[in-house]
Amino acid sequence: MKSVLEDTILDIGDAADYLRIKKWTLYRLAKKGKVPGVKIGGQWRFKKEVLDQLFLESSSSGRQEPN
Repeated sequence: MKSVLEDTILDIGDAADYLRIKKWTLYRLAKKGKVPGVKIGGQWRFKKEVLDQLFLESSSSGRQEPN
């Protein structure tokens, strides 16, 4: 049985799939601090709710991040 946290914490692959971007793009954005994440034991982890909020804030402001 999965806990609630397991459903909300994404690894780099799951987060990239969720955002529909390549893993290397997400690595770059996370490293630059443009996508909030936490590096634990050398591996990135992302909260799904934070990714949702980031997307909503970007969409509502009409702001697009440059590459």
